[in-house]
Amino acid sequence: MNEENIKIAKIKKSCHIGKIVSNIMCIITIVGCVCSAVAGIAIFASRAETEPQLAALVEEGKFDEGKFNSVYIDLGSPEEWHSDIPALQNIIDEYPHSFSISTSVLFMAGALVLAAVMTKLISKAFETIEKEETPFSDKVIKKVLIVMIFASVILFMTSGMALGVLGGLTTWVVYSVLDYGKTLQVQSDETL
Repeated sequence: MNEENIKIAKIKKSCHIGKIVSNIMCIITIVGCVCSAVAGIAIFASRAETEPQLAALVEEGKFDEGKFNSVYIDLGSPEEWHSDIPALQNIIDEYPHSFSISTSVLFMAGALVLAAVMTKLISKAFETIEKEETPFSDKVIKKVLIVMIFASVILFMTSGMALGVLGGLTTWVVYSVLDYGKTLQVQSDETL
């Protein structure tokens, strides 16, 4: 029994460290999100001043207009963008460089919001494991499963089908292991 208590203490210590690291990552992603949102809004708000400078950089070849990517989501070329809202289409036509950069930066802010939510869910899962008497409770399994499904969906949307499917398979394997651990724990408790 003493050896099992030592293992449980190590798991709880690891979960405490994981919770701290997850909270730090959550704070970093929130700061990055705020900075990205402020930068995107600032670029869009000062589009009249920044557009000539960006156009000059494109002409000099120092800035590749090309396609803008934000977290592997292809936003396409600014010339391909179209809006049914006349005022927005006017902005796209007059300030294509400023609009595309501010849109890319705001997409990055959105991606960082998702990352912050994921790190907070991971932190909560670690906290639940750390505080629970039974490490394989339904509550812990549910939180871990939510985080992994969410991560798999994000992988599928941003990095492609292959990594999304791999994330889904990993989610299934982790769920199976946790469910097996829960079953063994119930059998052990019934035996005692």
